[in-house]
Amino acid sequence: MACPDYIGGIHSVLLNSEATIFRRRYYNNGAHMGFILYTSDPNLTLEMENEIKEKIAQSKGLGNFRNMFINIPKGDPEGVKIMPVGEVSAKDEFANIKGITAQDIFTAHRFPAGLAGIIPTNGAVMGNPETARTTYRKDEVIPLQRKLMNGVNNDPEIPAHLHLVFDVDIPAIATEKGEK
Repeated sequence: MACPDYIGGIHSVLLNSEATIFRRRYYNNGAHMGFILYTSDPNLTLEMENEIKEKIAQSKGLGNFRNMFINIPKGDPEGVKIMPVGEVSAKDEFANIKGITAQDIFTAHRFPAGLAGIIPTNGAVMGNPETARTTYRKDEVIPLQRKLMNGVNNDPEIPAHLHLVFDVDIPAIATEKGEK
């Protein structure tokens, strides 16, 4: 018995889901640092350093960490620096992962994006939805209906009143001029 056609898209579905979960945690939970706090001021005492570490450790959780005030008397203005760590690129990667995996999922199911209400990116033109619907029915739906009908209707243990009947006539595809 062959594997289902969609089996190749399972990893994309899982990656898409994981990207969504990670993104939600990343932005809403506040469990990420998002920066490196670099200190080089000689006036920063060990006690102040430990307080900063403690505040950062307590910063996990929704809404717990917004800003931190640090006062170093007679400190060097360059003694404390915040260096961002990949937040901008992470945001772009989330969008890329979501876009790529969504396309992989549609490809695995061979479902036309236009019928799913997906707006094409990069200036691509969405094809005629009627042609897409007819082609999808002809190439995907009808063969699956035939497979199901043959499996059920040819099983000697299934009574005739439970047999499947689908309209499996292949429709004509309209041309650009509306001809069939």
